[in-house]
Amino acid sequence: MTAEDVALQRLLDEGSTLAFPVTAYGSQPGQVYETCAPDAPRVGVSPTQGPTDLRTLVVVHGGYFRPAVDRTHARPMVRALARAGWRVVLAEYRRVPGSPDATTDDLAALDTHLREAGHDITAWVGHSAGGALVMWRALQHHLAPTRALALAPVADFDTAVAEHLGADAVHDWVGADPQQSSDLYARLDPTRLLAADSSAAQRISILHGDEDATVPLRQTQAWERTVLPGAHHFDVIDPASPHWPSVLAALTPR
Repeated sequence: MTAEDVALQRLLDEGSTLAFPVTAYGSQPGQVYETCAPDAPRVGVSPTQGPTDLRTLVVVHGGYFRPAVDRTHARPMVRALARAGWRVVLAEYRRVPGSPDATTDDLAALDTHLREAGHDITAWVGHSAGGALVMWRALQHHLAPTRALALAPVADFDTAVAEHLGADAVHDWVGADPQQSSDLYARLDPTRLLAADSSAAQRISILHGDEDATVPLRQTQAWERTVLPGAHHFDVIDPASPHWPSVLAALTPR
C-alpha cells in the first residue's frame, strides 16, 4: 500500500466511528449535510437549534465524483475544524455519472438553504473533486460572493480527461469529452472559468502537495497556489498530518 492508501484507510476507519446530526436540504437521499460545532453532540442527540454566532465552514468531500465515495473519510477533518472554533457543515451531494448539473444544483441549493437558515459562511472548503466544486461555487456570479479553499483540487478538466485521471473520473461525471461538450466544460471546469473571469480567482486559495499521486500538482499550475513540500493527496485533510497547520492557517483571516 502507498502512503496515500494508508492515510485514506485510516481516515475511513476513524470517520466510520464519527457521526454528527444530519439535516436534509432537498428531497433526494444524497441531499443532506452533517453539522459539527465545538463540543458537538453525537448522532441521536438533539443539536443546538439553528446557527449561533459561530462562523460556518462548508466542507465538500472528494472522491473523483464517484457515487461510491461518500463523506465518511472527511469526518476527522470536520471534527478538527470544529475543535478549531468553526461550525462545520459537511455536505453530501449527488454524484451521478453523466449528470454533473445534479451536483452543481445541489451545491447551489445547499448554499441557499444555509443562508436562509442564518449561517454566516466564512468559506467553502473542498478536497480533490470537492476542491473543483468549491472553486466552481466561488466563481458563480449568480450566487452570493464567498471564499473558497481548494485542497489538492481537480482544477483542470481538460488535462484530467486527457490524462485519464481517476480512471476517467471527470469524463464519466460530465458524460462526454471536452470536444463533444465544450459548452458544458466551460460551465464546470475551474480553469476555463478562470480564463473567462480571472478577477474572481482572488476569492480562491489553493493548497497542493508536491507528492500528490492522485491529483498531480500540474492540475493547479494555472492558479496562484501554495505548494506543500512533501505532502501527498490526503495530507491536506488529515488532522494528524504535519501539513494540517497549513490548512488552518489558510482559513485564518489575515
